[in-house]
Amino acid sequence: MTTLAARCFCGAVRITATAEPFQVSWCHCRDCRRQTGAPAVVWAGFRVDELTIAGETRRRRSSEHVTRAFCPECGTPLSYEDERLQGEMYLHAGLFDEADRLVPDRHGYITSKLFWLHLEDGLAKFESSTRTRPGD
Repeated sequence: MTTLAARCFCGAVRITATAEPFQVSWCHCRDCRRQTGAPAVVWAGFRVDELTIAGETRRRRSSEHVTRAFCPECGTPLSYEDERLQGEMYLHAGLFDEADRLVPDRHGYITSKLFWLHLEDGLAKFESSTRTRPGD
């Protein structure tokens, strides 16, 4: 069985994944950029039942369907959940000790990409989300 270990900057929140992510993707949306202060982020998607979270997190609804979690001690952004994607949780790939194993295979929200960021990596590109939501 695969085990992946993640934590926030201060170590107050620790996450264990008991499976490989079903998706690893770049996100270029403005919300993700603002949440992290980075020009783009990489999310690793897991089934919730494959994750164990130790420590207290703080959660905040960031848009109509999305809730994001962060460490209340150090402020590290941790996760993204969309209520339309029941049973899925997306974690920042950089949180993992094994981050080099989490290789992105696609780009989402390229219509929001910063003009100076060039994507000549050959990965699939989506104008909006990389996951279909009910009602989309």
